[in-house]
Amino acid sequence: MSTNAHRTALLLCCLTVVLAGCGRSTPEAMLDNYTERVARVLEEPIDAGLDGPTDIALLPPRRERLLPLTDLRQGPIEVLALRHCNLLGLIAQRNSSLGKVMPPSKQLVYEMRLLSQVRDCRQELAKQPDADPQLRQQLEDIHRIKSRELPAVLWNAIYASSEMENNFSRGDPPLPLRSDDNNEDGSEAALQGLQTLASLQTLISTPDWRAPAQLDDLEQHYQALEANRFGSQWLKSLWILTRTLEQTAQALERRELRASICPQQRPTPRAKILLNVFTQFYAGEVQPYMAHIDRSGQRWKALHQQLMTSLPATPAMLDYQWRIFADANPDSLWQRYIQARDHHTKSWQTTLRRCSLMPGS
Repeated sequence: MSTNAHRTALLLCCLTVVLAGCGRSTPEAMLDNYTERVARVLEEPIDAGLDGPTDIALLPPRRERLLPLTDLRQGPIEVLALRHCNLLGLIAQRNSSLGKVMPPSKQLVYEMRLLSQVRDCRQELAKQPDADPQLRQQLEDIHRIKSRELPAVLWNAIYASSEMENNFSRGDPPLPLRSDDNNEDGSEAALQGLQTLASLQTLISTPDWRAPAQLDDLEQHYQALEANRFGSQWLKSLWILTRTLEQTAQALERRELRASICPQQRPTPRAKILLNVFTQFYAGEVQPYMAHIDRSGQRWKALHQQLMTSLPATPAMLDYQWRIFADANPDSLWQRYIQARDHHTKSWQTTLRRCSLMPGS
């Protein structure tokens, strides 16, 4: 072979390796590669349909996620009286043109600060026997209504926000594959953002809570949720894994029913190839991805379940939670994944055990 021909062959070989690596750079490509290899050895078709439409439940429209709140309009005399408690600036901010169109996150900050200052004002007036009784009554009314509705304000700030809506979108790609040199896919920032919101629910459920200094940083956590969209990517990851695991399990069972690859319950050449596929492509590629999806998803799911059971959720969102997260619902997206995972494991165990190839046996 000439030098040029040798270089050309080497270049083509390198290009093939690069393209093969690039071909599995997405979760869908990695899962397709796995099912194609299993199908080839089993001589059974596997079509997970990962490029087809998903059946993930659709998030309810915003009007079905939004809780109504009492609109307290302070007249000129009442506002003038509230100046004694340094509340005038806050109320003026809320009644301004920008204040009337506050996003849910900023409305939450406003309401927490207002309620905290109203409570302080009530305590100050309690020390003044000659305090204006009309002002006392006004503060009592505001405190009663705002205290009662703060959980609803927090609910709206989370589940009526565009950032959270985008985290339940069905149009985003799955979470990316993780590599040893780049473990940052944005999931930790998004999980931390949701954790911060959940910590506010814990805070306001305690007596005599104080508005935290970190309220000014709340917008950063919303930005992290918007930038990373972990939730919507996690939903898609669950869906493609469920489809892949279930279809692979069914193919393994069909092959056993049609003609076992180990008819004498001893390893055959085909069975050894199948074991190599299991070890290299399932244990080596699919399982690490599943572990990340499971680990981070458990945290995401638990935080949402905390919020939806502790805050006054709307009926539409309770139904959505039942269809996505619920452990008790066998048809929820999460439980369908768990069932597919377990079915896949059992099918592999049956096949490998019949061939006396179970790891550790």
